[in-house]
Parts: sequence; C-alpha cells; structure tokens
Amino acid sequence: MSLPSSGEIKASQMNTVAGRSATANAPLSGTSSTPQTGSLVKIYATANPAVNQSAPHAFSEFYGRSFVSLTAFNVGNPSVFTSDMCSQTAPGGNTYYHDGSGTYPAVNDIVYLSNSTSNPVDGGSGIQWPYFANGATLGDSPLAYFRITGSTGTVQSVTNCP
Repeated sequence: MSLPSSGEIKASQMNTVAGRSATANAPLSGTSSTPQTGSLVKIYATANPAVNQSAPHAFSEFYGRSFVSLTAFNVGNPSVFTSDMCSQTAPGGNTYYHDGSGTYPAVNDIVYLSNSTSNPVDGGSGIQWPYFANGATLGDSPLAYFRITGSTGTVQSVTNCP
C-alpha cells in the first residue's frame, strides 16, 4: 500500500501506510529542525523513497511513498568457503530479512540484517550464508546458500544443498 501520488493526503493515511494506527499521534517533524523520533518525517526516513530529513517539511513530501515488505528467514554462519555451506547442521540463530516475493531469498533480492531497508548485509569481497527452513533445529541441514558481494545486500547467486 502506498500513499496517493497527488491530491489530499492526511496524517491518518500516513500512519496507516507506516503500519501504525490511523489515530496515532502524528507530528510532522517535531519541535526542532531535526526530525524527532516518532514524527512522520523520521518514520518515513525508511520509506521507498525516503522522505528528505532536512527542514522545512510539508505533507506533499509524502506523495507516493510506501514501505517495502520484508520476509524473515533463518541463516547459518557465514563463510568465504563454499565447501562449508551445506555441511552446517544448525541454524546460526540469526534472522535476516529479504525484499523478494518468496519465502527465501532469490537472485537480485536484497538481504537486510534487520526488518528495515536501512541496513543491507555487507558481503565484502564475497561471502556465503546458508539458510535453513523456518523452525529448523540442531541437526537439520540447510536448504541452500546464497552469495552476496559488496555492500548493497544484493543476492548474486543461490545454490541448493543436496
């Protein structure tokens, strides 16, 4: 769901799109030139596209904004060595998130460390992470592993485990 791209826009609509109650307290930016925590401008810093964080602010800055829906999945310990990936036997206890439409990440999805698009996984010069079925426990094998190179969090490849 996104905000309208033109016409009237209300604080209640902004709250709803941001996943808040339509009647939540919704100051535009707060009492200073720096957007305050809980203000609509601060909340929409992670929207797609983000609302400019520099004053002055107006409701028109929110036209067409939306939030990317992220999906959680379990990952194991990262490694630069491909041979280690399918031999792990327990999830690493980490939950990552991806912006794709499937249960698990696919090529060109972006993987994030938290449920926010402001923190993509940094794969450096090439790191792989195995991922496990949701609810996996000690002794379970990974389903596959994915590779990320660079700091954008973009999945370069996915390899199924036997």
